This record gives sequence, C-alpha cells and structure tokens, in this order.
Amino acid sequence: MSAFFIGLLKTFGVNRAIAFGVITRMWSALAGPLTIVLIATRFSKVEQGYYYTFSSLLALQVFFELGLLTVLAQFAAHEFAFLSWEEKGEITGSQEHRDRFVDLLGKGVKWYAVSALLLVLVLIPSGFLFFAQSSDTSVDFSWRIPWALAVIGVGCNLLLIPFYAVITGSGDVVSINHREMLGGMAGSVLGWLVIACGGGLYAIPAVTTGTIITGIGYLFKSKRVLVRTAFVSAFGTKRPTHTVSWWTEVWPMQWKIALSWISGYFIFQLFTPVLFKFHGPVVAGQMGMTLSVWNAILSTCAIWMTVKAPEFGRLISLKKWIELDQEFYRALKQSLFVALLICSSALSVIYFIQRNWSRFGERLIPTQYLLLMFVALLAQVIINGLAVYLRAHKQEPFLLLSVFGALSQGVCVIIVGEKFSYPGITLGFACINMILIFPAYMIWSQCKKSWR
Repeated sequence: MSAFFIGLLKTFGVNRAIAFGVITRMWSALAGPLTIVLIATRFSKVEQGYYYTFSSLLALQVFFELGLLTVLAQFAAHEFAFLSWEEKGEITGSQEHRDRFVDLLGKGVKWYAVSALLLVLVLIPSGFLFFAQSSDTSVDFSWRIPWALAVIGVGCNLLLIPFYAVITGSGDVVSINHREMLGGMAGSVLGWLVIACGGGLYAIPAVTTGTIITGIGYLFKSKRVLVRTAFVSAFGTKRPTHTVSWWTEVWPMQWKIALSWISGYFIFQLFTPVLFKFHGPVVAGQMGMTLSVWNAILSTCAIWMTVKAPEFGRLISLKKWIELDQEFYRALKQSLFVALLICSSALSVIYFIQRNWSRFGERLIPTQYLLLMFVALLAQVIINGLAVYLRAHKQEPFLLLSVFGALSQGVCVIIVGEKFSYPGITLGFACINMILIFPAYMIWSQCKKSWR
C-alpha cells in the first residue's frame, strides 16, 4: 500500500519541496473556511469589506520591492550551481561565485531596508486618506490603528525577503516551503485568536506577526552564518574581489520584472478597492473573500512550477536543454491537472453552501460569476508557467504583455466595475485572461528558439 502511495505521489511530481508547499496550501484551504466562518460570525458585512480592502491595499508593496524577489532568486540560482551549503548557512565552493552570491544578497538587503522604510512612510497616510473618504455612519469599529500596524508588519516582513529569495534560488526550496508552512500556521492561529476575542481588524497585523516570528526563527536557527555574512556585505567597508554589477546585470532584468509585478497589481488586486469606492464595503467584502479563495487555489497550483524554477536555472546554466523541456512540460501538465481538480471541487462546494447556508454563502459572489473567475485562473496557470520558464533565463520577455494586460484589466475594472459591479468585472477578467494565452505562447515559443 505504501509503495502504491509513493508511486502515486511520484506520478504527480510530489517531492519534499512540493509536499511542504502543498501542505501549506492545504492548511490555507482548511484555514480559509474557518477564517470565513469567523469573519461571517464576528464581523459585520461592512467590517468584512474593510478587512479584504486592507489586504488589497497592502499588496501595494510590489511598488516598493519592484520585483527584486524574483530577480534575486534567478541570479542566485545561476551562482549557486557552483556552490553548496554547510552548517548554519555557511557557503562553500568556487570563490568567484561565492563572492558574487554574497554580494548579491548584501545589495538585496540594502534595497529592502530602504523599501521597507518608504512603504511605511507612504502607505500609512495614504490608507488613512482613502478609508476616511470612504467611511460612512455604519463604521463603528477601529480601523486606523490596525491599518498602521498592518503596514508596519508588511514593512518588517520585507526585511526578510532577500534571505528567502537567495535561499530559494540556491535550490533549498524544501526549507523555504517548510518555513512558509509553519509561518502560515502560526499566522492563522494568531489571527483566529484575535478575531475570536473581538479584536476585529487587528487580526491582519496578527497574521503578519506570526509569519515574521517564524521567519526570524528559521534564519537564526538554520542560516545564522548567512545572516551575519549578509549584513557584513551590505553595511561593511570591505568589498569582495568579485561583485555583481547592479546597473548592468540586475537592473536590466529587475525593471522589467517590476513592471510585470506592478501590472499584476492592476490585474489581480484592483477589484476590491474599486468596488469599495463605488459600491461600498459590503460588495467589496464579497469580492475580497472570493479573491482570497481564488488566490489560494492559484498559489497551490503554482507550486508545481515555482519549486522547479531553481532547477530550471541550473539546467539553463549547464545548457541541458532537453532535460529542461522535459521538466517544464511535466510540471505544467501537473499544475493544470491540479487546477482543474481544485476548481471543480471548490465550485461544487461553494454552490452547495450558497444554496443551503445563505448566511455564509452571501459573503461570496454568486457561483456563476465565480465560474468566470475560475476560467481566468486556468488561463493564469498556463501564462504563469510560461513566465517561470522564461524568467529562469534571467530575461523578462513578457513585459509588454503584462503592461497590456494591466492596462486592459485596469480600464475594464474602473469603467465596468463602476457601472456593472462584480458581474462586469468577472466577465472582463475571464475574457482578457483567455485572450492573453495566445500571445504568451507565441512569445514563449519564439524566445525558446532564439535563445538557443
């Protein structure tokens, strides 16, 4: 029986890295309904709208980190093909590649330190202004202090990202997914405790606190030497012999990734703030809760591709093209199959809930519009898979496509959302994402031929 089970896991490409990632998403899948129940029973519909609009506005952090996480991971993957980990995060191997790896991390730490400070200084007053203009007499709960604490929490979490990025790029995806799993669990439990105790919107900074504590604990337990090395590289006076040129190597890829990430905000996160602005917090809360389900499914399906990104980078560095393509096609098929399975199951469960438990079901958008969201999700699984493959080459050829998608989606959300609310938004979302598959495939196919 155990041999059959192991064989079944191998068929679906499940290794330790994917297993931890899937457990994390399974935890989210189990924790999500409990969070929804707690919000439905402890929050008013207006407070629910604030809760999910907070989350969408906090995603503005992409404007401050500017895609550096992806860039650091890809560059680290190419350097770490000639390195290895020792105890407590010490790095051994080629001196040249070690110097470049450490220099890359040090510069990343500097970037995120500045980004975290700017994020706090900009988002806190901006959020006060946005919510103050949209507040009405039904708001009888505290939102200003929770918002400030949530922004500060995101800023603190940014300081940990460069370490996660280079560790992921090194191929140690198992440790990163394990940490993410524990952080997700700790954050969820803290959030539930705050909600259950009547803490309301303080649940958002509580969740972030759980992930920060877990992340710091992991770094100082498993990668203490790396942390010390990073800060010496970032703020010390001695420079290594071999360095990474930020402006000639990193920035040419980073600004493209940054535009793609910023475009992603307009494609995926603009729904809730727009609905909050034009249709109030109740409708925004319905869309926000729906998007939380949608994002949880998409991130689960993406695991099969993202855990392969360091391996793709290694194979590209070694010019093993046939093996690269075999790994890619296998991961993409597995990701799509999982997406179809989860979407069909989720749709059935939500339809049943909306028909039989309207108190909870009405906190989500109706099933027919959720179906449109899932059509867009399947398209995103394909597009994201192609993007992971191309970015493993330290290139970002999807830049113009991302900008076009962002402009199209942004205009659609603002114009259609104001007049037709979520029915118009979900229809436009599905159509735009399905249309984007064809140019994405053409770009991928052309780059694949020319880069070899």
